[in-house]
Amino acid sequence: MANLLSSTTWQQARQRLAFTSRKWLGLVTCLLLSQTTLAEVQIVDSAFVTLPGNKLELRLDFDAAPPLPRSYKIEQPARVVLDLHGASNGLSSKSIEIKTGLVDTLHLAEVKDRVRVIANLYESVEYDTYIEGNSLFVVFGAGAGDTVAAAQPKQGMAMDNADTTNIPRPLRTQISSIDFRRVDGNIGRVFINMTDSKAGVDIIEEGNNVIVNLIGAQLPAALEERVDVQDFSTPVTFVDAMADGNNSSILIKPSALPYDYLAYQSDNQLIVDFKPVTDTEAEERQRERFPYTGEKLSLNFQDIDIRSVLQIIADVTDMNLVVSDTVSGNITLRLKNVPWDQALELVLKTKSLDKRITGNVMMIAPAAEIAERERFEIETNKQVRELKEPQTEFIQVNYAKASDIVSLLGTEQGLLSERGAVQADPRTNTLIVRDIDTSIAKIRKALKKLDIPVRQVMIEARLVTVRADLSKELGVKWGFGHVKDGGTRIALGATAPGNTAQAGGSAGLTVPSSLNVDLGATSIGASRFAIGVGSNTTLLQMELSALETDGSAEIISQPKVITANGMPARIQSGDEIPFQTVEDGEVNVEFKEVVLALDVTPQITPDNRLILDLKINQDSVGEELPNGEVGIVTNELETQVLVNNGETVVLGGVFQKEQTQSISKVPVLGDLPVLGKLFTRTNNSNQKSELLVFITPKIISESLSTR
Repeated sequence: MANLLSSTTWQQARQRLAFTSRKWLGLVTCLLLSQTTLAEVQIVDSAFVTLPGNKLELRLDFDAAPPLPRSYKIEQPARVVLDLHGASNGLSSKSIEIKTGLVDTLHLAEVKDRVRVIANLYESVEYDTYIEGNSLFVVFGAGAGDTVAAAQPKQGMAMDNADTTNIPRPLRTQISSIDFRRVDGNIGRVFINMTDSKAGVDIIEEGNNVIVNLIGAQLPAALEERVDVQDFSTPVTFVDAMADGNNSSILIKPSALPYDYLAYQSDNQLIVDFKPVTDTEAEERQRERFPYTGEKLSLNFQDIDIRSVLQIIADVTDMNLVVSDTVSGNITLRLKNVPWDQALELVLKTKSLDKRITGNVMMIAPAAEIAERERFEIETNKQVRELKEPQTEFIQVNYAKASDIVSLLGTEQGLLSERGAVQADPRTNTLIVRDIDTSIAKIRKALKKLDIPVRQVMIEARLVTVRADLSKELGVKWGFGHVKDGGTRIALGATAPGNTAQAGGSAGLTVPSSLNVDLGATSIGASRFAIGVGSNTTLLQMELSALETDGSAEIISQPKVITANGMPARIQSGDEIPFQTVEDGEVNVEFKEVVLALDVTPQITPDNRLILDLKINQDSVGEELPNGEVGIVTNELETQVLVNNGETVVLGGVFQKEQTQSISKVPVLGDLPVLGKLFTRTNNSNQKSELLVFITPKIISESLSTR
């Protein structure tokens, strides 16, 4: 335990728990009484009043005795939350604006069997609650407990006179399990399961630790342990559970890396998520939680003139100060080591003041006075614009089209006044603007940002057709010849015509070219066998040929094109096929494109990456239709990708498959059973091709285009 939290930090946590426990201990019996009745009470009215000593008292009236609240305080943002079990909201509004003293607004939300009252504070302060009759009182401010001291004995006397013999013993909330999981990548999630949802929850940050205080929830001894979760690779390293009497404290130790956490409760389960964030996100989160960045100062004054406080703050900021004559009154404040902009905001809110900063001059006046002055200025400027005489200006547009700029300068965009008009001259690419001088000045300012050179992108495409061929051939050649030498001869060799074959010890036999029937024996010297049998001068020749080929081919084209950012580019290659159409007895010839086309629209992102809208279209000639026309087969691929500058994108999956079979045979002989194979040639072809597209976009720099 010492490795996670110093003894001082644990002591502070114990003191905080002990303080909250004492505040709850005297009210437990009343809570039991309020829960024994099933009748739901309703909030019927609300009111607030300021008290001496910079305090505020909030009163909630019910139609019956109100339930005792379970409450807790949140430091950032500063707020107090009260849960009223067995109550409902009978007010017409769920939000009450207070904006007085310490409290900004009050929100009432119904959650199942209870009403949750959320008081949004200007700063974190102490508070206390007490019940009197059918009203619940909440006092905000330093020493709030002194205000309700007189009310507490009355409650004690009422409890002494009550018959408590039949009151059941309280069923305390217990923590049933504590679990940890890694979810959604590397988010660490802590599950705290309880027997019911009545425990008060107070989550605080102390140093780099997150402590979940569960008021009124008992922790079994079996769960009082430390769990090491470093191996889960989440922002959480340890989860420590510790019991403190009838309360519990769960300490969650994050790693040193920046993180953000979110806590929420669903029925009897409290969930705390820890999500890793980048350094930039951590800084933004810190600014959102605490947006004040001014130099820190300390102020401790009792009943001081507010003008003097404003002058002190102005001296610290080294700014010129203008204060309205209507700003008056005194203020008591004690601020220690607080940014000056936060101190100024607290002072202004306390006195319903507001500020406007122009350059190095800060003007302070009542908020209503500033709002009225700004409304007056708006009306005055409107009248001045209506009285001004319109002027005509000719504005040259350099890079954009003047006609495109016209659509951006309408009255809806706030650049033209109600009497203004604008036209475009396409021949000179000039804008003709007629309006008052202030509107023309705004148009010129807008054109400085719109009329700029558009960045260009060079797109290099490589279109590759990968083809896999598989063909099989089987054929026979028959021949009958005559040789001069007598005797029986057998010729055997790789080829029959014109070859010399060795047979039976004779010197050599020249076989004449006498293959009379050719059924597909190829001239390729592979898998071919020839044999000749002769008697006297007659030679019968037979040549068998079997060929199987398996290969691939690539057809590559490499076009390049340059296009402007956001403008489409098209690369197309193909043919046009004529088609005949008949209309009213007249024959017309039309042409249809059979092309391979690539459409690319690039968009440059602020971080110099590219978003490409791609569309690939591949047409091919299909089968011939019965009417003699030819169909067109279309393959299309459309997608959007994000790539870095100069990276290559590969697209594929557009396949074509073609199977053919051809048979050649000798009439009559080729139709004989079994023997017909000797007079037949069969050719099977299986062709499969895939289109691969390699696209490489490159941003053209201005320096390169200049050279």
